[in-house]
Amino acid sequence: MTDHKLADELPPLSSFEDAPKWDLVGPTVDDDIRRAIARYGANAVKEAASRLTRPKRGRKPEPDWPELREIIDADARDWLSGGDPFKARSNYSIAKDFADRSPGHSHPATMKRIERKLAKTRKVLTLLAAQLFGKDDYPYGAYLRTLEAITEVNVHPVWKESLARARSDIADYAARYGDTPPNTLSMAEVEAQVRKGLLAAIPKSGIGGIFGTLGSNGHLDRLGIK
Repeated sequence: MTDHKLADELPPLSSFEDAPKWDLVGPTVDDDIRRAIARYGANAVKEAASRLTRPKRGRKPEPDWPELREIIDADARDWLSGGDPFKARSNYSIAKDFADRSPGHSHPATMKRIERKLAKTRKVLTLLAAQLFGKDDYPYGAYLRTLEAITEVNVHPVWKESLARARSDIADYAARYGDTPPNTLSMAEVEAQVRKGLLAAIPKSGIGGIFGTLGSNGHLDRLGIK
């Protein structure tokens, strides 16, 4: 068969252009829908579209935490000052106050929602906030107390490691200076003092290594550099 006869028997190019192209997307939504209809049928596409675009059941979650943030921060600072915010203010009283300040909503439903959220996460959020505030702004004892409390409610190993590191820094401070840190020091200040002591312990002549002594001008002298 000659090339001319073969070309005459092939279907026209337009018939290939009209065929669905499963591996292509777009360029418009209509194109994608036409391809889906060609593959699955119009009824199947209608049913899938109806099912996938159906609104989800249940209420949309309420963004309560931004308004509760000041409660959590106040609880954290109360904890760091030695208080017990969870006894000082019950979840019920916080929820009632929140509902009182939310006109236009069902008061009982709002109270239940807030009480449920507080019961689930108030303590851990308060302690995590206290950990953030406590390292720089409060005595190191309050910071340690916070880390100890976090390890009781959150089993992630990072908190046990943080507690162990803080205790190690306090022990290093005592070993270097002959006594535990003053109660007025923050954990950040204890860490800084420990680092300062470590640097002071390095000989002024420098750090020895495979190249000899670095510092003063020992190594530089070897290279003829003054």
